[in-house]
Amino acid sequence: MSQPKSQTAIGIQKKSKGVDITWRDVKYTAHTKKYHREILKGLSGICKAGEMTAIMGSSGAGKTTLLNILCCRAGNTKEVKLSGEITANGKSFDARSFSNFAAYVMQEDLIMETMTIREALQFAANLKMIGSQQQKDAKVNEVVKIMRLEKCQNSLIGGLTVKGITKGEKKRTSIAFELVSDPDVIFLDEPTSGLDSFTAYNVVDVLQQYVMHYNKTIICTIHQPSSEIFMKFDRLILLVDGQFIYQGPRSEVINHFGSFGFQCPQLSNPADYFMSIMHAESQENRNNYQKYFEHFDSDLYPLIDEEIKQHSQELIVNKSAQVAYSSQLKHLTVRSFLNLKRNPILSRSRIIQSIILGLFTGIVYSSLPDLTTIADDQRAINDYNGALFFLAMVMHMNSILPVVLTIPSERPVFLKEENAKMYAVSAYFFSKLIVESIMVFLLPIIFGSICYYMIGLNKGFDHFCFFILVSILQSFVGNAQGMFCGSLFKSANTAINVTPMMIMPFMLFGGFYKNSDDMPAWNRWISWLSNYRYTFEAYARNNYEGIPLIINPVEQLGLNTGKWECVIILFGLFIGFQLLALLLLKFKKQSIQ
Repeated sequence: MSQPKSQTAIGIQKKSKGVDITWRDVKYTAHTKKYHREILKGLSGICKAGEMTAIMGSSGAGKTTLLNILCCRAGNTKEVKLSGEITANGKSFDARSFSNFAAYVMQEDLIMETMTIREALQFAANLKMIGSQQQKDAKVNEVVKIMRLEKCQNSLIGGLTVKGITKGEKKRTSIAFELVSDPDVIFLDEPTSGLDSFTAYNVVDVLQQYVMHYNKTIICTIHQPSSEIFMKFDRLILLVDGQFIYQGPRSEVINHFGSFGFQCPQLSNPADYFMSIMHAESQENRNNYQKYFEHFDSDLYPLIDEEIKQHSQELIVNKSAQVAYSSQLKHLTVRSFLNLKRNPILSRSRIIQSIILGLFTGIVYSSLPDLTTIADDQRAINDYNGALFFLAMVMHMNSILPVVLTIPSERPVFLKEENAKMYAVSAYFFSKLIVESIMVFLLPIIFGSICYYMIGLNKGFDHFCFFILVSILQSFVGNAQGMFCGSLFKSANTAINVTPMMIMPFMLFGGFYKNSDDMPAWNRWISWLSNYRYTFEAYARNNYEGIPLIINPVEQLGLNTGKWECVIILFGLFIGFQLLALLLLKFKKQSIQ
């Protein structure tokens, strides 16, 4: 296999002094009613600056758990207990201070699919770097060159709904996204997972060049690398059953195991051989575990202990910091707007749907008699009431369902960026609200303008304007409830299935299906929270105002709040649900592992 030539970018920053990550006696134990299991059993080790370290082990050995602990993405809970000391250049750190000098690249590439590579990196630079715009642009150019993304830098990243770049390019973009803040330490979870051999080699080769030229510390888990990729690592950690069996230079691992009878065959991939003697499915391997542990403790641990004692104690310079709140809001709003503009499901389809639905609704109800001729026609009044309640439903559903889908789908990207302390939760929330408000404001106007006069509702222009005002408010309440439901559930499927059940009581207590005066006292309070009740009453009062009727439809329905009072209450419901959604988003966030 021909290997790509190494391309290096001479960085505009100076070579860093480097950060050594050390840990002593790290134990991680799971406790449940059914079992008690030691996942990591008192591990000590070091990953040094200027070296790329691979953590290898069979499934269940604990390599991903160790990586998550070093990244401060695992901690003490009711089910698990973590103990031990983890330091960077001798100083303890936590999840908040971690992002000041380190970055974590997940196995899954979580980047907004409707952005180009350059836009994504520029977004990261704008939120993670402090300095002039010229410095940020220069850093983006440098990272694009380092990660060999020059040819595709203006291509959309892509995903499920948008066609985009290749898997290898997306993986390098995920790494570049973190490199923009110039971290001293980079953790990667399975960086070659899902990639073909050539692409995987390209990713690891880029990382090796970066370590070599900038004296960084790179730590990654890797399952079963090719021999070419295996040779790229400077340091190797092998894990079996939650314990180390090797830790040290990659070049010495074959000699170490060969010294006590486990000789790697010549012309074979060392990674394959070591995986074959480590996996727990073989009883012979399990019988040999004790021999691995004994030779590690006698031959290697004293050397590792000495290396830990001699770790770097250089002062770590913070490389990342949150920019001003106004800048966070600005850049998040721009990104949300681009996402809306480039995603056909979020924009064009909703507009087309409103036009078609408006025409269809207008056609269905176009045969209603003129309002001025129905003085005592109960049947016609019932038809008008049905039309008004249906309009309230459409205004609500058109705004609630898209948000219920988009919030859970964007949640992984949001959590990744929030875990990296790129921005405040409220900045993300308000940017979504600002951009969503465009469609929430526009769609009721389109839908209402088409069907209002086709149905034959109250013809005065002032009545039409009031109808549009109430429709917009109902749409905004739907948006707020969508934000609430979307923030409540992790899965888009769960959210879209549960949301109709959550809003069904509001429909039933809306005053159309059952007279408000006939509601039993014990559950009447639900109608006070129903946006359908206030929208329906505002529509009804507006529609029958000034019409000579023997029957008073508003009194007949038991609607007694008041026309403008309904407007004020709808606005209050919008504020209330948005505050609940913000609190949910803020306090239900969790660390991504």
